[in-house]
Amino acid sequence: MQTVVLVAGDHYPVPAGELYASFGSASSGGWLLGAACDAIRPGITVSAHIPLGTGTPNVLLLGRISECVPGRKITITHDQPWRGRIHLRFADEPGGSRLRASAELDEAGLAWWMEQRGWRNASPFNPADHRVGLLTSKTGPGAIFAITCEYLARLAVEQVNADGGINGRPVELLVHDDATDPGRAALEAGGMIKSGCRVIIASVTSASFEAVRKSAASTGLPLIHPVLNEGGRGESNVFRWGERPLAQVRAAAPLMAPGSRAARWFHVGNDYSWSHGAHNAGSRAIEETGGSIVRHAFTPLGTTDFATLIEQIRTSAVDRVLSSLVGADEVAFERQLWDSGLRNRCSVLSLVMDESTRERIGARAADGIWTAFGYFNDLESEKNQDLRRRYREAYGPWAPPISSLSESVYEAILLYAAAARGPEDAVRSLRRVTADLPRGRVSLNGPQVMHQPMIVGQSIGDGYRLANI
Repeated sequence: MQTVVLVAGDHYPVPAGELYASFGSASSGGWLLGAACDAIRPGITVSAHIPLGTGTPNVLLLGRISECVPGRKITITHDQPWRGRIHLRFADEPGGSRLRASAELDEAGLAWWMEQRGWRNASPFNPADHRVGLLTSKTGPGAIFAITCEYLARLAVEQVNADGGINGRPVELLVHDDATDPGRAALEAGGMIKSGCRVIIASVTSASFEAVRKSAASTGLPLIHPVLNEGGRGESNVFRWGERPLAQVRAAAPLMAPGSRAARWFHVGNDYSWSHGAHNAGSRAIEETGGSIVRHAFTPLGTTDFATLIEQIRTSAVDRVLSSLVGADEVAFERQLWDSGLRNRCSVLSLVMDESTRERIGARAADGIWTAFGYFNDLESEKNQDLRRRYREAYGPWAPPISSLSESVYEAILLYAAAARGPEDAVRSLRRVTADLPRGRVSLNGPQVMHQPMIVGQSIGDGYRLANI
């Protein structure tokens, strides 16, 4: 596989050691692509913003520091929006220092860049293959957990093909980006259907999934929403799996305040169907415990400044916060809430703080936040240990952690393959499946609900304390 290396350099009027030390800090103003990180050492997560051109929004780059030489070199290994490395080299020169940056683009990275410019290289379709479509959010606020979804999908396809494919046909994975945008999601779903996909697995927001449903359900192909969602009905070929907020809050709220039946809650979320449904369900679960909801607040998807909302929390005299914010929005909110000092007064239940989101929030700012999922990376089942081993062998130590949002994609492909191999129509078979998976035993009874264990976790250090297993 060929790799292209892009190189750039610039002069800065400060010594190389000082420039190195300022990388990623808020006080530096993000002198390199708005980069942000909490420290300069291997393993620390880094985010940056890639400009795509005039009139085009910047794209979020997500990675982590994989190597550093104090005052001289920083290497960032990144998985999003393509897989590669960025090398930053610092050297003193007259009047200051010079930074030399080089970025690696492999064939997948080049294809991504071309696609952003409108030049998609359509993959030729081999009728002998069984094509599976994954729609995920490689760009936009949902990008934080998208890359792991793609990696887990590829592991699942490898496993299915190692077992003989589907009725003797090898499975081919087609991955499209909805950019966390419903309009784009509908267009991409249509493109996948035209490309011969037999199923669409949509690891996207509820708004994007609803757009896909409206545009593609009439085809009769299975449409699977494997990630947590607020529920809802649809055509017989529409499958909404994943955790439900009612189950999440019912499991977590009693553990947050044992013996207390008078907690006052402030709900914050993004202004679309997921958060509205989650807040309604959360309110029901909280009222069952004797708690009360003081206020619901909704912000546009893509919000970065939560100062006004946090001040509303401060003046509302609440002691609990329920967050249904997703991706980058949740990262920004939790970090700003921590900086405000309010976390000393308010416990937080975050419905979408999976492992990838938690590590972007950072161990310090995430400390103590509660969440609930059907899967955590730390589960010690034999199937999960095997999945973690295969994942690290395939994608290395710097790849993002597996979480419920990505592991659900892996399971969806395995469940679909099992149904498609059977004598019945795949849609009919998917309505009644029972399986032992890395998250435990799951069962489907109809297209709307996956019955699964609900595990409560509290963020502590670099992981979670699992409170009810």
